Amino acid sequence: MTTTAPRQARAIERREHLLDAAAQVFAQRGYSDAQMDEIAAAADTSKGGLYFHFPNKEALIAAVIGRAGDILRRRVTRAMTAAGDDPVARAEAALATLVNTLAAHRSLARVLAAESLGSSTTARESVAKIEDEYVALIADELRSALASGRLSNLDAPLDPELTARAWVGMVRSLLTAWAAGRVSAPLDRIYPELRRLMLRSAGVPLESNHLATHAKE
Repeated sequence: MTTTAPRQARAIERREHLLDAAAQVFAQRGYSDAQMDEIAAAADTSKGGLYFHFPNKEALIAAVIGRAGDILRRRVTRAMTAAGDDPVARAEAALATLVNTLAAHRSLARVLAAESLGSSTTARESVAKIEDEYVALIADELRSALASGRLSNLDAPLDPELTARAWVGMVRSLLTAWAAGRVSAPLDRIYPELRRLMLRSAGVPLESNHLATHAKE
């Protein structure tokens, strides 16, 4: 028991170190051009040591994206809980947390960008799964907002799932362009305009300031 726990802790720490190195290389080179040798060198380990944990590059990119999803999920859950019971505030908190987290980790944003995924079907499916998860999450909050009368400025019936997909798509498009350097302005200057567009599309009064608050947390 006393020797097993430290070994497990070291194995977990080593795996995290490998994933950090892989994320950096994938972000810099893209999936197609990244080589396992490069990742091993970046992690200061042997190629055999890397293959001990990950049998191939597909498994490695899937693990990098899976960890990113776990990090985002934990942070979004905390933010939504802190936002209270207002469904609009919860939806805003979720999207603001996505932006804040990826803005703080540009390499992570680049790994999740479509152009970085290259020919990896596994990577694309993994990112699509994360995106679908947040679409479902936001759609649930929009349904609650509709049921409670929170969306008061609608001029046509709102489709919660379609609106949620549009919101998540706008956030992802912005982050992809920013991570690739095609958008030079800092996100804290860009995001308020994106927020305005999202709120107006759902009939939320623009005086709502939930997202601005959560974006600073």
